[in-house]
This record gives sequence, structure tokens and C-alpha cells, in this order.
Amino acid sequence: MNRYNIWLDHYNKRRDQILSNLQRYKQEIEALRNLISSKNLILPLDEPKSGLKTRMCFVDGGEGIRELLGIVIYFIRASGLIVDKIKGNERFVRDLEMNILDYDDHTKERVELLRSAMEFDVATRCINEYHPDYLFLDGSLYENSRKKPLDREEYQIYRKKFTRLLKLCKKESVHVIGISEDSRSKLFTTYVSIKYNVKFPRFMTDSSILRLIAKDTVYRTKEFVPQSYFESKEHESTITISFPTIYVQPTKLANPLRVDVPDWEMDLENIVDLILELSKNSGHYGYPLPLYLVHLDAKIEEKHTEWSTNRLIHYVSREDPELYDTILRGKRRSLRPI
Repeated sequence: MNRYNIWLDHYNKRRDQILSNLQRYKQEIEALRNLISSKNLILPLDEPKSGLKTRMCFVDGGEGIRELLGIVIYFIRASGLIVDKIKGNERFVRDLEMNILDYDDHTKERVELLRSAMEFDVATRCINEYHPDYLFLDGSLYENSRKKPLDREEYQIYRKKFTRLLKLCKKESVHVIGISEDSRSKLFTTYVSIKYNVKFPRFMTDSSILRLIAKDTVYRTKEFVPQSYFESKEHESTITISFPTIYVQPTKLANPLRVDVPDWEMDLENIVDLILELSKNSGHYGYPLPLYLVHLDAKIEEKHTEWSTNRLIHYVSREDPELYDTILRGKRRSLRPI
């Protein structure tokens, strides 16, 4: 029992220290509450309009990875949900892929890039085939524009498809919106710090600060623009885009959502109203229900990757036993006795 006593002793000492630190950070935020309130950075929201007649598209993706002795097998899926409030119908647009990758320092990032590129493909198909008025992407447009460059083919594919999707949205007058549940961002605090010379506690993120300040209210923040821009050149044409951003808390018990749009968007107020309408029945989750449904549709569960990987291993071991033994065997940790 000695090892458990050590854990308990350390926990009892550390928990009080952690609580004390967090309470100190809270006091610092409380001191800033009046200052921030006086700048009208937190704006109340009215009840959303109901019965909006529009055509919307919601896109998300999922991925799975299985590591073997010599290769990585990856699985990616993307789903688009068309919600047509004009005709009163719904439909899914889907794509999926499984393939192999070599090991390197960026294998996981490469799979994420391929999954995102597939999401952009599905979004493009939805626009071309169903002509939605609004396109909602799971995740931040700003963060998509700032993906860490990799000297890999997957990064070039990703960047081209992201650029083409933005151009298509602008050309077809589709309102493209990124919605992120990210709780780590400090974009809002950075904006406030620079504009009003305010210093925030270093462990506080946008979401935690907004929860402390606005608490259980329905609100949106003032629009702000992150400092860096997205620039891309394709076919001798260069585009430079910034991404106006707001936080929205659509229900009283929800965590704030980060919402961003391209800088040519002129209809942000109606977009906020639409997000409120789509989120009002999700209670404490406070997230547009169609985006949650498309997330479930695109999700790749472990049982899917296990079944597909085991079938592939069985097939290769039968067709080429030597190839199986040198590349497709399980890694040491998967063979370790329990």
C-alpha cells in the first residue's frame, strides 16, 4: 500500500496549492470585469428568428490510424449534410478512403491534412450539386489557414483544396462559416490585450475568461480580426484573406463557440441568428444540431479500423506471407503480454 499512500499524500498537498493558484487567477479576472464590460466587448443576444427559409450545408470528418511494424494504415471519412428549409428535406453527401503511409515525424499530421482535404472536397461537391446559401464547417477557418507547413505532398493538396473552396464560396455567394469548440485559443485575449493594454493571467484561455465574465448568459463578443492573414497563389492569382471572428454562447449553460468568416462576409448578424436557431434545442451543449449529426455520421470508431485492418492483414498474409511478416505484423507493444 506504500505506493498508494505516496499518491494520496502528494494529492492532498497539491490540490490545495492548485486551488489557491486558480482562485488568485479568478481574482485577477474579477478585477478586469468592469473594464471589459465598459468596452462593450460582450453583447447580449435576442431570441432568434424562427422558421428561416434557407438551404444549408454542414461538413465534418473523421479519421482512424492503425500502426503496424512497417507501415501506418489510415482511414478517413467526410460527410456533408444538406438541410433544405425551403423544400423541407435533408440528405447526406459522403466520401471515405483507406490507404497506407510510411512512418515519419509527421505521420499523424499528414493523415489530418488528408482528412481535412476530403472535407473540402465534400463541401465543394455540396456547393456544386445542391447550391446551399450557407456552408458550416466544423473547425476554425483561421486555424485551417494557419496549418503548419510541411514539406509533404499532403500539405500541398490540403492548401490547394482549401483555397479552391474559399474561392468557390466567394464566386457562388455562399456564406462560409467556421465553428470551433476550441477551448485553448487566446485570440480574443490577445486582441483585448493589444487594443486596451490589458494583461490577462497566463493560464486563462478565451473560453475560461468569457465564462468568468459573462457566466450563464446568451451573448456574443464584439467582432475582432486575428492579426495574421491567409495568402495563397494559384493559377497566377493571389488571394489574401483575413478572418473576422466572434465568440457566441448560444444557450445559457453552454461553453462559447468560436465563429469565423472570410473578410468579404457582410451578413454576420444573420449568421449569429442562424447559429442561435440551430443551437437552441441542444441545452447545455449549445452547438448547432446539424453539425453534431454530421459529426456522428463521419466518426470512425475503433471497431471499424480494427475490422478493416485485420481483414487486410489476413488477405496479405495469404497472398504474400513474407510481405506480411516484414511489414504488416503488429508492433511489439501490441503483442506485449497483459
